[in-house]
Amino acid sequence: MTPLFANRWLVAVPPIWLLGVGALITLAVLALVWAILLVVSPRAAAEARTSLRDGFAGPMAWLLLTLAGVAVACAPLVPMGQIWRSLVRLSSADRVSVSTTVPAGATLQEIALDLRPQELATLELESDAPLVVRTQQPIEGFALSKVPDVELDATNSNRWTWNRVEGNTNPFLGARAKLEATNSSDKPVQLTANWKLIPEFPQAAILPWTVVTLLTLSLLYGLFRLVPRRIAAVASATTKEAIGQPIFAVALIVGVVVLLAFIVIPYNTFGEDVKMLKDSGLTLIKVLALLVVVWTASVSVAEEIEGRTALTVLSKPLTRPQFILGKFAGLALVALLVFMILGTVLLATTSLKVVYDAREGAKLEPIWRDCADEMITVVPGLVLSLLETILLAAVSLAVSTRLGIVPNLIICFTVYALGHLVPLIVQSSVGKIAIVRFVGQLFATILPVLEHFTIEAAVVGGVPVPWSYLGWAALYAALYSAVALLVALVLFQDRDLA
Repeated sequence: MTPLFANRWLVAVPPIWLLGVGALITLAVLALVWAILLVVSPRAAAEARTSLRDGFAGPMAWLLLTLAGVAVACAPLVPMGQIWRSLVRLSSADRVSVSTTVPAGATLQEIALDLRPQELATLELESDAPLVVRTQQPIEGFALSKVPDVELDATNSNRWTWNRVEGNTNPFLGARAKLEATNSSDKPVQLTANWKLIPEFPQAAILPWTVVTLLTLSLLYGLFRLVPRRIAAVASATTKEAIGQPIFAVALIVGVVVLLAFIVIPYNTFGEDVKMLKDSGLTLIKVLALLVVVWTASVSVAEEIEGRTALTVLSKPLTRPQFILGKFAGLALVALLVFMILGTVLLATTSLKVVYDAREGAKLEPIWRDCADEMITVVPGLVLSLLETILLAAVSLAVSTRLGIVPNLIICFTVYALGHLVPLIVQSSVGKIAIVRFVGQLFATILPVLEHFTIEAAVVGGVPVPWSYLGWAALYAALYSAVALLVALVLFQDRDLA
């Protein structure tokens, strides 16, 4: 590999490194909490250590260790200064006001401003009398666009404002900012400069968001294991059973291989291959996770009932509702685990695909900010796809209380197809036919409207997905899952297990 070719790929490393550092910090915090528990409550520390051998915490720990290893290995390839300054700016005060007096008759008096031009969001200059201010000093040997001198006088109320928008030339050049004021009057003039700073690379927020997300998941899982212990025990057994199935390993291997292959597969989209990779990757992960969940539901419930294993489990102090809720929690954890592993791979391949697409399409060389932006747009799609998979897991659980694995697979994937197609059919010209419209509305009422979880168009187009939409989608998934679980409880309550 030539050095030039290697350098092209280096811009894809920082976004992946930020994920890895987030995982490393999470592991450090969890290790610190465990050490405190070891001193304060040895029993709780032993319980926490035992949880690593269950079906979810162990694979999650291995995933975090892998990401942490990637972060350590890639550290020399990352622009630490840029990322550190942006992280500091994320948490520091960003509004500053400075006043200075320009003497009478002063010409090009220098006024240093304590700011980095790359972080400037807005700049406002205001004086109490007419004044001419130069904001941009030319660099010798470079022909750059010139920002005109600012004339503060009665025509503009002695005020001038600049905002960072597309196409606006930054009023400063270089690493530091300064003003040059000219006062042609015979009286001193008071000049006030107000500015707002933002991170030069706001994409550095990937790091704190990763830490917050992983620590929140760890906290919620710890509470889940401590509070509903019987439900958690059933969920742990279900998760371990799912991981022990060959289909789990096959789904992960196929997912990783195909996602990596997406980097070099030509889509012939005239420079839009990154969008196709995100669309194809989200669909692939969702289908694989759904396959694992439906298979696990059938093996974990239907076969336990047929083999009378469920009768043995329920002979212990465990009620049927606890059994169903534990199974559902286990299926949700399996889906979360698949999405965490394959979702991480998709984020990495998206970052790499940006560089590969630019090289193959003879585009301008991207910077790491471009890779991070494309990677961030995948996250809402992963969240909604996970919600859809958990909803279908509840449906699969209800079906598995009465039917075996083959009917379960057929019914669940039929629900998946109709949940996406029925709203489109009703809204199309075919939906104008009365019988088609009636059947479509009937299915749309009974079946889940899975189009609520399909935002591939927004992800592909780079359109921001509001938090409120994710919240409403999560509420819809929770409500429909609750209805499906009630059906599962009704079907399982009077099921003869003998």
